[in-house]
This record gives sequence, structure tokens and C-alpha cells, in this order.
Amino acid sequence: MKKIFYILLMLYIPLMSAQIESRLIITIPKQDSQTLKIPALNLKVGESGIITREIKDNEFILGNAIVDSIDDEGIASLKVTPFEAMKERYMPTPLGIPQEGDKIIFRILYDRATIIAPNQSTYQDILDSNKNIDFIHADIFVSYLADNDENMPNINDFKRFCDKFNVGLIFIAQENDVSILDCQSFKVIAKDSISLKDSTQKRPFFTRLSDETINELFNIEKMQDYNSYYKNLIESQNKANK
Repeated sequence: MKKIFYILLMLYIPLMSAQIESRLIITIPKQDSQTLKIPALNLKVGESGIITREIKDNEFILGNAIVDSIDDEGIASLKVTPFEAMKERYMPTPLGIPQEGDKIIFRILYDRATIIAPNQSTYQDILDSNKNIDFIHADIFVSYLADNDENMPNINDFKRFCDKFNVGLIFIAQENDVSILDCQSFKVIAKDSISLKDSTQKRPFFTRLSDETINELFNIEKMQDYNSYYKNLIESQNKANK
């Protein structure tokens, strides 16, 4: 049986009701440019995966791949970034640049996510609608921010948290919908409608921590409005997302 370095890659887990596709494995074809290109198939801009190489019946991770653009002929151009999830743990020296025959496994952690919601009711609605996803509770994210002396969550905070806890998606609830973002690219890859039953806003987002504790940990005044803050955060990375 083939050994897989760090993570089992081939399990299929059906995902939520929103438009998120299942795991996709693509073998890198021969390249004729410096930009890594593959057939887009059903990929979307912003979706990410890990690049792997097989060596003597073992499979090693080379880096992350993010779909940067898709042309009219259905060819996806990829952005390759370092694989950060294990940078503080034991792993072998990087094996070089991706090449023909290496594989890219997209949506590898799309069955693990975290929820950013303004209140408990909205948080629970998202949780109940997506029972096939393993959600890392927002309490863990807020503790991560506090441990790292971060005030309000920014894009890099999300990315580092996702790397540390092996999270693939972020669900951010807003007034009329839930934006579902890829952790590595912070691009919106799907949206789900939502009917808010509660207009309460807990800043920086809903957790089970008391208001007193939150006020001790964060300068809440920096976030005047929950919806505006996360709307601006999402738009900062999605202006050119088509």
C-alpha cells in the first residue's frame, strides 16, 4: 500500500448544499511557459490544492496551487505558493518546482471549515445546514487571535489559522448571504442564501466567550459594524474575482 506523507489524500466526503464541488485530482501536463497551467475542468478562480510528487511509492507535498485565472479555452493558470502547514514540524527539504507528471489535489480540506457569524442563531443555522463539514469552532479562532496578540482578524490571520488547524474553508455570514471562501486565496468560491432571524451583532464575531472577556482581549471600537468590516475584508481580495 502506498504511503502518503502527512495526510491521507484520497477520501471522498460529500459537501454542503452550496455550490462546492468534491475533491479533484489533476496530473500536471507538459508545460510550455513559466506559469503553471492545467485543464480547468470544473475548477473556479480562487480554489486551491496541494501539489504532490511520487517518489519510490511515497507521495510528498511540493507546495500549494491556487487557481489564478481561467481563459476562454478552459485553461487554468496557477499561482504556486509554499506549503506552510508544516513549516514548524519535521518535513524533508523541498523537492523543486512542479513538473510534468506531478499531481495537484484540489479542495483537499474543503471538508473542514470555520464560521464567522454575528450571533449564535446565525452560527447555528450555518452549522445545521452543513452537517457534512467538520467545523472548527470560532472559540478556537478567537483564542488563536488572542494568543498571537492580534486585535481584529485580517486576511493573514485567517490564512495562518487555517494552516495551523488544517482548515480549508471560511464561512462568513453577512446580511443576506454566507460567503464561502478558500482559506489559501481568500477568494469567494460559493455563496449560500440566509435569512437572518437575529439582527444582533457580536464583535469581532460570535463566540461563547463572555462580553467582558472579549472586551479585555480586543479593542472592539476598531470594528464599528460587523457587516461593513467583513464586507470590506472580502472585497479587498475579490475585486477581480470572476
